[in-house]
Amino acid sequence: MAFTYLTFATAAFAILSVLLIAARIQDYVSLKHIPGPSAARWTDLWMIRAQLSGRMQLILREQDLRYGGKMLLPQQVGMVPHNDAGKLLRIAPKWVVCNDPAEIRKIWGVRTQWQRPDWYRGLRVDPYRDNSFSTIDDQRHETLRSKIAPGYAGKDVDKLQELVDEQVAELINLLESRYLSSKEEFKPVDFASKVPFFTLDVISSLAFGKPFGHLKADADIFRWLEMVEKTVPFMLTVALMPWVLDILQSKRMRSFLPDARNIQGIGTVMHIGHSVVAERYQAHAPVQRDMIGSFIAHGLSQEDCEGESLVQILAGSDTSATAIRSTILFLMTNPLAYHRFQEEIDEAVANGKISSPITNAEAQNFAYLQAVIREGLRLWPPASGLLPKMSKKDEVVCGVSIPAGTHVAWNPWSVMRDREVFGQDAELFRPDRWLDAPEEQGRLMDLTIMMAFKGGSKWECLGKNIAFLELNKIYVELLRRFDFTLIDPTNPWKVWNAAVSIQTDMFVKITRRAARS
Repeated sequence: MAFTYLTFATAAFAILSVLLIAARIQDYVSLKHIPGPSAARWTDLWMIRAQLSGRMQLILREQDLRYGGKMLLPQQVGMVPHNDAGKLLRIAPKWVVCNDPAEIRKIWGVRTQWQRPDWYRGLRVDPYRDNSFSTIDDQRHETLRSKIAPGYAGKDVDKLQELVDEQVAELINLLESRYLSSKEEFKPVDFASKVPFFTLDVISSLAFGKPFGHLKADADIFRWLEMVEKTVPFMLTVALMPWVLDILQSKRMRSFLPDARNIQGIGTVMHIGHSVVAERYQAHAPVQRDMIGSFIAHGLSQEDCEGESLVQILAGSDTSATAIRSTILFLMTNPLAYHRFQEEIDEAVANGKISSPITNAEAQNFAYLQAVIREGLRLWPPASGLLPKMSKKDEVVCGVSIPAGTHVAWNPWSVMRDREVFGQDAELFRPDRWLDAPEEQGRLMDLTIMMAFKGGSKWECLGKNIAFLELNKIYVELLRRFDFTLIDPTNPWKVWNAAVSIQTDMFVKITRRAARS
Protein backbone atom coordinates (compact mmCIF):
# COMPACT_ATOMS: atom_id res chain seq x y z
CA MET A 1 0.00 0.00 0.00
CA ALA A 2 2.82 2.40 0.91
CA PHE A 3 4.44 1.69 -2.41
CA THR A 4 1.18 2.51 -4.17
CA TYR A 5 0.90 5.86 -2.37
CA LEU A 6 4.55 6.66 -3.11
CA THR A 7 4.11 5.77 -6.75
CA PHE A 8 0.99 7.92 -6.98
CA ALA A 9 2.69 10.88 -5.28
CA THR A 10 5.74 10.56 -7.52
CA ALA A 11 3.59 10.40 -10.64
CA ALA A 12 1.50 13.37 -9.51
CA PHE A 13 4.64 15.40 -8.81
CA ALA A 14 6.09 14.49 -12.20
CA ILE A 15 2.89 15.45 -14.01
CA LEU A 16 2.66 18.72 -12.10
CA SER A 17 6.30 19.51 -12.90
CA VAL A 18 5.75 18.81 -16.59
CA LEU A 19 2.67 21.03 -16.64
CA LEU A 20 4.52 23.87 -14.90
CA ILE A 21 7.46 23.60 -17.28
CA ALA A 22 5.10 23.51 -20.24
CA ALA A 23 3.29 26.60 -18.96
CA ARG A 24 6.58 28.45 -18.51
CA ILE A 25 7.68 27.51 -22.03
CA GLN A 26 4.37 28.73 -23.39
CA ASP A 27 4.75 32.02 -21.49
CA TYR A 28 8.31 32.37 -22.77
CA VAL A 29 7.30 31.80 -26.38
CA SER A 30 4.28 34.14 -26.20
CA LEU A 31 6.44 37.12 -25.16
CA LYS A 32 9.86 36.18 -26.57
CA HIS A 33 9.67 39.12 -29.00
CA ILE A 34 9.79 41.61 -26.10
CA PRO A 35 13.26 42.33 -24.65
CA GLY A 36 14.12 42.14 -20.99
CA PRO A 37 16.44 40.53 -18.45
CA SER A 38 17.06 36.84 -19.17
CA ALA A 39 15.84 35.72 -15.74
CA ALA A 40 12.58 37.61 -16.18
CA ARG A 41 11.64 35.40 -19.14
CA TRP A 42 11.31 32.33 -16.90
CA THR A 43 10.51 33.43 -13.35
CA ASP A 44 8.81 36.17 -11.33
CA LEU A 45 11.81 36.27 -8.99
CA TRP A 46 13.60 39.01 -10.97
CA MET A 47 10.58 41.31 -10.57
CA ILE A 48 10.10 40.41 -6.90
CA ARG A 49 13.76 41.06 -6.17
CA ALA A 50 13.52 44.47 -7.86
CA GLN A 51 10.50 45.29 -5.71
CA LEU A 52 12.28 44.23 -2.52
CA SER A 53 15.30 46.37 -3.37
CA GLY A 54 13.39 49.61 -2.83
CA ARG A 55 14.68 50.76 -6.23
CA MET A 56 12.06 49.27 -8.52
CA GLN A 57 11.43 52.48 -10.49
CA LEU A 58 15.17 53.08 -11.00
CA ILE A 59 15.89 49.49 -11.98
CA LEU A 60 13.08 49.57 -14.55
CA ARG A 61 14.45 52.83 -15.92
CA GLU A 62 17.90 51.29 -16.30
CA GLN A 63 16.49 48.18 -17.99
CA ASP A 64 14.29 50.26 -20.25
CA LEU A 65 17.34 52.09 -21.57
CA ARG A 66 19.56 49.00 -21.73
CA TYR A 67 17.20 46.77 -23.68
CA GLY A 68 16.08 49.61 -25.88
CA GLY A 69 19.46 49.53 -27.56
CA LYS A 70 21.93 51.42 -25.41
CA MET A 71 22.61 51.77 -21.73
CA LEU A 72 23.04 55.46 -21.04
CA LEU A 73 25.60 56.65 -18.54
CA PRO A 74 24.51 59.75 -16.62
CA GLN A 75 26.79 61.94 -18.74
CA GLN A 76 25.26 60.50 -21.92
CA VAL A 77 21.66 61.42 -21.16
CA GLY A 78 20.43 63.69 -23.92
CA MET A 79 23.12 62.52 -26.34
CA VAL A 80 21.33 59.41 -27.55
CA PRO A 81 18.23 59.75 -29.75
CA HIS A 82 15.01 58.94 -27.88
CA ASN A 83 13.96 56.16 -30.23
CA ASP A 84 16.97 54.14 -29.10
CA ALA A 85 15.11 53.47 -25.84
CA GLY A 86 12.57 50.66 -26.01
CA LYS A 87 8.91 51.24 -25.28
CA LEU A 88 8.22 47.72 -24.01
CA LEU A 89 10.18 45.77 -21.44
CA ARG A 90 9.55 42.25 -20.19
CA ILE A 91 9.96 41.97 -16.41
CA ALA A 92 8.37 38.56 -15.68
CA PRO A 93 6.95 35.61 -17.67
CA LYS A 94 3.54 37.30 -17.98
CA TRP A 95 4.48 40.92 -17.24
CA VAL A 96 5.60 43.74 -19.51
CA VAL A 97 6.17 47.43 -18.82
CA CYS A 98 5.01 49.97 -21.39
CA ASN A 99 6.75 53.35 -21.34
CA ASP A 100 4.89 55.04 -24.19
CA PRO A 101 2.58 57.73 -22.72
CA ALA A 102 0.17 57.62 -25.66
CA GLU A 103 -0.19 53.83 -25.49
CA ILE A 104 -0.72 53.88 -21.73
CA ARG A 105 -3.46 56.49 -22.11
CA LYS A 106 -5.20 54.18 -24.58
CA ILE A 107 -4.98 51.28 -22.13
CA TRP A 108 -6.30 53.46 -19.31
CA GLY A 109 -9.05 55.07 -21.37
CA VAL A 110 -12.53 55.54 -19.89
CA ARG A 111 -14.05 52.99 -22.30
CA THR A 112 -11.12 50.59 -22.21
CA GLN A 113 -11.58 46.83 -22.23
CA TRP A 114 -8.47 46.45 -20.09
CA GLN A 115 -9.12 45.51 -16.47
CA ARG A 116 -7.39 45.51 -13.12
CA PRO A 117 -5.68 42.14 -12.41
CA ASP A 118 -5.09 40.48 -9.04
CA TRP A 119 -2.18 42.80 -8.22
CA TYR A 120 -4.66 45.31 -6.82
CA ARG A 121 -5.95 42.82 -4.26
CA GLY A 122 -2.62 43.20 -2.52
CA LEU A 123 -3.58 46.78 -1.67
CA ARG A 124 -6.48 45.84 0.57
CA VAL A 125 -6.04 47.56 3.90
CA ASP A 126 -8.67 45.20 5.25
CA PRO A 127 -7.52 41.81 3.86
CA TYR A 128 -11.10 40.55 3.68
CA ARG A 129 -12.88 43.48 2.02
CA ASP A 130 -12.11 45.54 -1.06
CA ASN A 131 -12.02 49.30 -1.24
CA SER A 132 -12.26 51.59 -4.27
CA PHE A 133 -8.55 51.16 -4.98
CA SER A 134 -8.18 47.43 -4.43
CA THR A 135 -11.30 46.08 -6.13
CA ILE A 136 -10.87 44.33 -9.48
CA ASP A 137 -14.63 44.27 -10.08
CA ASP A 138 -15.39 47.09 -12.54
CA GLN A 139 -19.01 47.40 -11.49
CA ARG A 140 -18.17 47.63 -7.79
CA HIS A 141 -15.41 50.11 -8.60
CA GLU A 142 -17.81 52.37 -10.52
CA THR A 143 -20.43 52.12 -7.77
CA LEU A 144 -17.96 53.08 -5.04
CA ARG A 145 -16.50 55.95 -7.08
CA SER A 146 -19.92 57.43 -7.79
CA LYS A 147 -20.59 57.64 -4.05
CA ILE A 148 -17.25 58.98 -2.87
CA ALA A 149 -16.26 61.26 -5.78
CA PRO A 150 -18.31 64.31 -4.62
CA GLY A 151 -16.56 64.24 -1.25
CA TYR A 152 -13.12 64.16 -2.83
CA ALA A 153 -14.10 66.95 -5.22
CA GLY A 154 -14.56 69.18 -2.17
CA LYS A 155 -17.93 70.62 -3.10
CA ASP A 156 -19.59 68.89 -0.15
CA VAL A 157 -16.90 70.00 2.33
CA ASP A 158 -17.54 73.28 4.12
CA LYS A 159 -14.61 75.71 4.44
CA LEU A 160 -12.30 73.46 2.43
CA GLN A 161 -9.62 76.11 1.88
CA GLU A 162 -9.84 77.36 5.46
CA LEU A 163 -9.23 73.85 6.81
CA VAL A 164 -6.09 73.53 4.68
CA ASP A 165 -5.00 77.04 5.68
CA GLU A 166 -5.27 76.11 9.35
CA GLN A 167 -2.81 73.23 8.91
CA VAL A 168 -0.45 75.36 6.82
CA ALA A 169 -0.42 77.80 9.75
CA GLU A 170 0.22 74.94 12.19
CA LEU A 171 3.23 73.76 10.16
CA ILE A 172 4.65 77.28 9.97
CA ASN A 173 4.14 77.72 13.71
CA LEU A 174 5.91 74.40 14.39
CA LEU A 175 8.93 75.39 12.30
CA GLU A 176 9.08 78.91 13.77
CA SER A 177 8.72 77.84 17.38
CA ARG A 178 11.05 74.83 17.43
CA TYR A 179 13.28 74.61 14.38
CA LEU A 180 14.26 78.10 13.26
CA SER A 181 18.00 78.64 13.16
CA SER A 182 19.68 81.99 13.65
CA LYS A 183 23.19 83.42 13.83
CA GLU A 184 23.28 82.50 17.49
CA GLU A 185 21.65 79.08 17.34
CA PHE A 186 21.79 76.16 14.87
CA LYS A 187 18.74 73.85 14.89
CA PRO A 188 18.95 71.18 12.20
CA VAL A 189 15.62 69.52 11.45
CA ASP A 190 14.61 66.40 9.58
CA PHE A 191 12.14 68.13 7.26
CA ALA A 192 11.04 64.79 5.82
CA SER A 193 9.54 63.81 9.17
CA LYS A 194 7.51 67.03 9.56
CA VAL A 195 5.79 67.07 6.17
CA PRO A 196 3.61 63.97 6.75
CA PHE A 197 2.40 65.52 10.01
CA PHE A 198 1.00 68.31 7.85
CA THR A 199 -0.58 66.07 5.21
CA LEU A 200 -2.09 63.73 7.82
CA ASP A 201 -3.64 66.65 9.68
CA VAL A 202 -5.00 68.09 6.43
CA ILE A 203 -6.70 64.91 5.28
CA SER A 204 -8.06 64.10 8.76
CA SER A 205 -9.52 67.63 8.96
CA LEU A 206 -11.25 67.18 5.63
CA ALA A 207 -12.37 63.62 6.31
CA PHE A 208 -13.45 63.75 9.96
CA GLY A 209 -13.96 67.45 10.60
CA LYS A 210 -10.93 67.76 12.91
CA PRO A 211 -7.19 67.07 12.59
CA PHE A 212 -5.39 64.18 14.20
CA GLY A 213 -3.05 66.67 15.89
CA HIS A 214 0.37 65.50 14.65
CA LEU A 215 1.61 69.07 14.13
CA LYS A 216 0.63 70.25 17.61
CA ALA A 217 2.22 67.17 19.17
CA ASP A 218 5.18 67.24 16.76
CA ALA A 219 5.05 63.45 16.83
CA ASP A 220 3.80 60.35 15.02
CA ILE A 221 1.17 60.09 17.74
CA PHE A 222 -0.52 56.90 16.47
CA ARG A 223 2.69 55.34 15.09
CA TRP A 224 0.90 55.46 11.75
CA LEU A 225 3.98 56.47 9.78
CA GLU A 226 5.99 53.74 11.44
CA MET A 227 3.32 51.23 10.43
CA VAL A 228 3.26 52.45 6.81
CA GLU A 229 7.04 52.09 6.51
CA LYS A 230 6.85 48.50 7.74
CA THR A 231 3.64 47.35 6.07
CA VAL A 232 3.48 48.90 2.60
CA PRO A 233 6.69 47.25 1.29
CA PHE A 234 5.28 43.87 2.36
CA MET A 235 1.89 44.60 0.75
CA LEU A 236 3.44 45.61 -2.57
CA THR A 237 5.68 42.56 -2.68
CA VAL A 238 2.85 40.15 -1.90
CA ALA A 239 0.78 41.86 -4.61
CA LEU A 240 3.18 40.34 -7.16
CA MET A 241 2.33 36.82 -5.95
CA PRO A 242 -1.40 36.08 -6.49
CA TRP A 243 -1.10 32.59 -5.00
CA VAL A 244 0.12 34.12 -1.73
CA LEU A 245 -2.78 36.57 -1.81
CA ASP A 246 -5.19 33.67 -2.22
CA ILE A 247 -3.81 32.11 0.93
CA LEU A 248 -3.58 35.25 3.07
CA GLN A 249 -7.02 36.53 2.05
CA SER A 250 -8.85 33.24 2.42
CA LYS A 251 -11.45 32.93 5.16
CA ARG A 252 -9.60 29.95 6.63
CA MET A 253 -6.61 32.15 7.44
CA ARG A 254 -8.53 34.67 9.54
CA SER A 255 -7.87 32.88 12.80
CA PHE A 256 -4.13 32.61 12.08
CA LEU A 257 -3.46 36.20 11.01
CA PRO A 258 -3.32 39.25 13.30
CA ASP A 259 -6.44 41.41 13.25
CA ALA A 260 -5.53 44.73 11.63
CA ARG A 261 -7.65 46.48 14.28
CA ASN A 262 -5.22 45.30 16.97
CA ILE A 263 -2.04 46.42 15.22
CA GLN A 264 -0.62 49.65 16.64
CA GLY A 265 -0.68 52.41 14.05
CA ILE A 266 -3.16 51.06 11.55
CA GLY A 267 -5.38 49.70 14.32
CA THR A 268 -5.49 53.06 16.08
CA VAL A 269 -6.47 54.93 12.93
CA MET A 270 -8.99 52.22 12.02
CA HIS A 271 -10.55 52.59 15.47
CA ILE A 272 -10.80 56.38 15.07
CA GLY A 273 -12.29 56.05 11.60
CA HIS A 274 -14.75 53.37 12.62
CA SER A 275 -15.83 55.36 15.68
CA VAL A 276 -16.46 58.50 13.63
CA VAL A 277 -18.33 56.52 10.98
CA ALA A 278 -20.44 54.66 13.57
CA GLU A 279 -21.52 57.97 15.15
CA ARG A 280 -22.49 59.39 11.77
CA TYR A 281 -24.70 56.40 10.90
CA GLN A 282 -26.79 56.67 14.05
CA ALA A 283 -30.47 57.36 13.42
CA HIS A 284 -30.55 60.99 14.54
CA ALA A 285 -26.92 61.94 13.98
CA PRO A 286 -26.50 65.56 12.80
CA VAL A 287 -25.42 66.03 9.19
CA GLN A 288 -21.82 67.22 8.90
CA ARG A 289 -20.42 68.65 5.70
CA ASP A 290 -17.05 66.91 5.56
CA MET A 291 -15.87 64.02 3.38
CA ILE A 292 -17.44 61.33 5.57
CA GLY A 293 -20.67 63.31 5.57
CA SER A 294 -20.55 63.44 1.79
CA PHE A 295 -20.00 59.68 1.52
CA ILE A 296 -23.05 59.09 3.70
CA ALA A 297 -25.19 61.60 1.81
CA HIS A 298 -24.43 59.81 -1.47
CA GLY A 299 -25.46 56.41 -0.18
CA LEU A 300 -22.22 54.70 0.85
CA SER A 301 -22.85 51.83 3.26
CA GLN A 302 -21.39 52.00 6.76
CA GLU A 303 -19.04 49.06 6.09
CA ASP A 304 -17.75 50.60 2.86
CA CYS A 305 -17.44 53.99 4.57
CA GLU A 306 -15.21 52.44 7.22
CA GLY A 307 -12.95 51.02 4.51
CA GLU A 308 -12.80 54.21 2.46
CA SER A 309 -12.02 56.33 5.53
CA LEU A 310 -8.80 54.36 6.03
CA VAL A 311 -7.86 54.43 2.35
CA GLN A 312 -8.21 58.21 2.16
CA ILE A 313 -5.86 58.63 5.13
CA LEU A 314 -3.19 56.41 3.57
CA ALA A 315 -3.49 57.60 -0.03
CA GLY A 316 -4.29 61.21 0.80
CA SER A 317 -1.37 61.80 3.14
CA ASP A 318 1.57 59.80 1.79
CA THR A 319 1.50 60.90 -1.84
CA SER A 320 1.17 64.60 -1.01
CA ALA A 321 4.00 64.32 1.51
CA THR A 322 6.22 62.70 -1.13
CA ALA A 323 5.49 65.49 -3.61
CA ILE A 324 6.27 68.23 -1.06
CA ARG A 325 9.52 66.70 0.20
CA SER A 326 10.78 65.97 -3.31
CA THR A 327 9.97 69.38 -4.74
CA ILE A 328 11.53 71.24 -1.81
CA LEU A 329 14.67 69.13 -2.28
CA PHE A 330 14.77 69.91 -6.02
CA LEU A 331 14.40 73.63 -5.27
CA MET A 332 17.17 73.59 -2.67
CA THR A 333 19.53 71.92 -5.14
CA ASN A 334 18.68 74.28 -8.02
CA PRO A 335 19.52 77.87 -6.95
CA LEU A 336 18.24 79.40 -10.20
CA ALA A 337 14.79 77.88 -9.77
CA TYR A 338 14.78 78.55 -6.01
CA HIS A 339 15.48 82.25 -6.37
CA ARG A 340 13.21 82.74 -9.38
CA PHE A 341 10.35 81.23 -7.39
CA GLN A 342 11.02 83.52 -4.43
CA GLU A 343 11.19 86.49 -6.80
CA GLU A 344 7.71 85.61 -8.10
CA ILE A 345 6.44 85.53 -4.52
CA ASP A 346 8.15 88.81 -3.59
CA GLU A 347 6.80 90.57 -6.67
CA ALA A 348 3.26 89.43 -5.87
CA VAL A 349 3.62 90.66 -2.28
CA ALA A 350 4.96 94.03 -3.45
CA ASN A 351 2.08 94.44 -5.90
CA GLY A 352 -0.60 93.32 -3.46
CA LYS A 353 -1.52 90.29 -5.54
CA ILE A 354 -1.22 87.71 -2.80
CA SER A 355 -3.20 87.07 0.36
CA SER A 356 -1.81 85.59 3.55
CA PRO A 357 -2.22 82.69 3.21
CA ILE A 358 -2.36 82.58 -0.57
CA THR A 359 -5.75 81.58 -1.99
CA ASN A 360 -6.13 78.76 -4.46
CA ALA A 361 -7.34 81.17 -7.14
CA GLU A 362 -4.29 83.41 -6.66
CA ALA A 363 -1.93 80.44 -6.77
CA GLN A 364 -3.34 79.28 -10.08
CA ASN A 365 -2.19 82.60 -11.60
CA PHE A 366 1.37 82.20 -10.36
CA ALA A 367 2.99 80.89 -13.53
CA TYR A 368 6.30 79.85 -11.98
CA LEU A 369 4.61 78.19 -9.01
CA GLN A 370 2.55 76.05 -11.39
CA ALA A 371 5.73 75.19 -13.29
CA VAL A 372 7.48 74.20 -10.03
CA ILE A 373 4.56 72.00 -8.99
CA ARG A 374 4.46 70.17 -12.31
CA GLU A 375 8.20 69.77 -12.56
CA GLY A 376 8.35 68.31 -9.04
CA LEU A 377 5.57 65.84 -9.80
CA ARG A 378 7.30 64.92 -13.06
CA LEU A 379 10.74 64.17 -11.68
CA TRP A 380 9.49 62.35 -8.59
CA PRO A 381 6.00 60.95 -9.22
CA PRO A 382 4.38 60.53 -5.78
CA ALA A 383 3.00 57.09 -6.62
CA SER A 384 5.29 54.88 -8.68
CA GLY A 385 3.48 51.54 -8.50
CA LEU A 386 3.30 49.24 -11.51
CA LEU A 387 -0.52 49.66 -11.73
CA PRO A 388 -0.86 46.81 -14.26
CA LYS A 389 -3.85 46.27 -16.52
CA MET A 390 -4.82 43.01 -18.21
CA SER A 391 -6.95 42.15 -21.23
CA LYS A 392 -8.93 38.96 -21.68
CA LYS A 393 -8.15 38.99 -25.40
CA ASP A 394 -5.02 39.44 -27.48
CA GLU A 395 -4.04 43.08 -27.94
CA VAL A 396 -1.52 45.18 -29.83
CA VAL A 397 0.56 47.59 -27.73
CA CYS A 398 3.23 49.82 -29.30
CA GLY A 399 2.67 47.85 -32.52
CA VAL A 400 3.58 44.61 -30.75
CA SER A 401 1.33 41.61 -30.14
CA ILE A 402 0.43 41.11 -26.47
CA PRO A 403 -1.35 37.82 -25.64
CA ALA A 404 -4.43 37.72 -23.43
CA GLY A 405 -3.70 37.51 -19.72
CA THR A 406 -0.49 39.55 -19.88
CA HIS A 407 0.00 42.19 -17.20
CA VAL A 408 0.86 45.50 -18.90
CA ALA A 409 2.32 47.89 -16.31
CA TRP A 410 4.01 51.28 -16.51
CA ASN A 411 7.04 52.91 -14.96
CA PRO A 412 6.37 56.61 -14.34
CA TRP A 413 10.12 57.19 -13.99
CA SER A 414 10.50 56.51 -17.70
CA VAL A 415 7.25 58.09 -18.86
CA MET A 416 7.98 61.34 -17.04
CA ARG A 417 11.43 61.48 -18.59
CA ASP A 418 10.30 60.89 -22.15
CA ARG A 419 12.50 63.21 -24.21
CA GLU A 420 10.01 63.42 -27.05
CA VAL A 421 7.58 64.98 -24.60
CA PHE A 422 9.78 66.93 -22.17
CA GLY A 423 12.90 67.70 -24.19
CA GLN A 424 16.46 66.44 -24.34
CA ASP A 425 17.16 67.61 -20.78
CA ALA A 426 14.23 65.63 -19.35
CA GLU A 427 16.45 64.27 -16.53
CA LEU A 428 16.93 67.83 -15.22
CA PHE A 429 14.71 69.73 -12.77
CA ARG A 430 13.95 72.81 -14.86
CA PRO A 431 10.56 74.46 -14.20
CA ASP A 432 11.16 76.89 -17.07
CA ARG A 433 10.40 74.11 -19.57
CA TRP A 434 6.71 74.62 -18.72
CA LEU A 435 6.94 78.32 -19.54
CA ASP A 436 9.10 77.99 -22.66
CA ALA A 437 7.22 75.17 -24.38
CA PRO A 438 5.17 75.97 -27.50
CA GLU A 439 1.42 75.73 -26.91
CA GLU A 440 0.95 72.29 -28.47
CA GLN A 441 3.98 70.85 -26.69
CA GLY A 442 2.78 72.36 -23.43
CA ARG A 443 -0.56 70.60 -23.78
CA LEU A 444 1.19 67.29 -24.39
CA MET A 445 3.43 67.84 -21.37
CA ASP A 446 0.44 68.62 -19.17
CA LEU A 447 -1.47 65.62 -20.49
CA THR A 448 1.50 63.41 -19.63
CA ILE A 449 2.12 64.83 -16.17
CA MET A 450 -1.53 64.30 -15.25
CA MET A 451 -0.90 60.60 -15.75
CA ALA A 452 0.65 60.77 -12.29
CA PHE A 453 -3.00 61.07 -11.19
CA LYS A 454 -4.22 58.59 -13.85
CA GLY A 455 -5.78 61.57 -15.58
CA GLY A 456 -8.36 60.87 -18.27
CA SER A 457 -8.97 57.31 -17.11
CA LYS A 458 -11.80 55.62 -15.24
CA TRP A 459 -9.24 55.08 -12.46
CA GLU A 460 -8.32 58.77 -12.13
CA CYS A 461 -7.14 59.76 -8.65
CA LEU A 462 -10.09 61.22 -6.78
CA GLY A 463 -7.83 63.24 -4.50
CA LYS A 464 -6.21 65.23 -7.31
CA ASN A 465 -8.02 68.51 -6.54
CA ILE A 466 -7.20 68.32 -2.84
CA ALA A 467 -3.57 67.51 -3.63
CA PHE A 468 -3.23 70.56 -5.89
CA LEU A 469 -4.91 72.71 -3.25
CA GLU A 470 -2.24 71.67 -0.74
CA LEU A 471 0.62 72.15 -3.21
CA ASN A 472 -0.70 75.53 -4.37
CA LYS A 473 -0.46 76.80 -0.82
CA ILE A 474 2.41 75.07 0.94
CA TYR A 475 5.35 76.02 -1.31
CA VAL A 476 4.41 79.69 -1.35
CA GLU A 477 3.82 79.93 2.39
CA LEU A 478 7.08 78.20 3.22
CA LEU A 479 9.36 80.06 0.82
CA ARG A 480 7.85 83.50 1.42
CA ARG A 481 8.85 83.17 5.11
CA PHE A 482 11.86 80.88 5.25
CA ASP A 483 15.08 79.95 3.53
CA PHE A 484 15.96 76.26 3.38
CA THR A 485 19.51 74.92 3.18
CA LEU A 486 20.54 71.29 2.88
CA ILE A 487 22.95 70.35 5.63
CA ASP A 488 24.65 67.61 3.59
CA PRO A 489 24.13 68.06 -0.17
CA THR A 490 26.19 64.92 -0.82
CA ASN A 491 23.68 62.84 1.15
CA PRO A 492 20.40 64.78 1.01
CA TRP A 493 18.06 62.03 2.27
CA LYS A 494 17.38 58.32 2.51
CA VAL A 495 14.78 56.86 0.16
CA TRP A 496 13.14 53.46 -0.06
CA ASN A 497 10.57 53.14 -2.82
CA ALA A 498 7.76 50.60 -2.63
CA ALA A 499 5.30 52.23 -5.06
CA VAL A 500 5.08 54.92 -2.41
CA SER A 501 8.27 56.63 -1.32
CA ILE A 502 9.61 56.29 2.21
CA GLN A 503 11.82 59.39 2.53
CA THR A 504 13.74 60.04 5.73
CA ASP A 505 16.76 61.92 7.12
CA MET A 506 16.28 65.04 5.00
CA PHE A 507 18.15 67.36 7.34
CA VAL A 508 17.92 71.06 6.61
CA LYS A 509 18.67 74.40 8.19
CA ILE A 510 15.68 76.75 8.21
CA THR A 511 16.18 80.50 8.66
CA ARG A 512 13.79 83.41 8.51
CA ARG A 513 13.93 85.35 5.27
CA ALA A 514 15.08 88.94 5.54
CA ALA A 515 12.42 91.57 4.91
CA ARG A 516 12.18 92.56 1.24
CA SER A 517 11.92 96.18 0.20
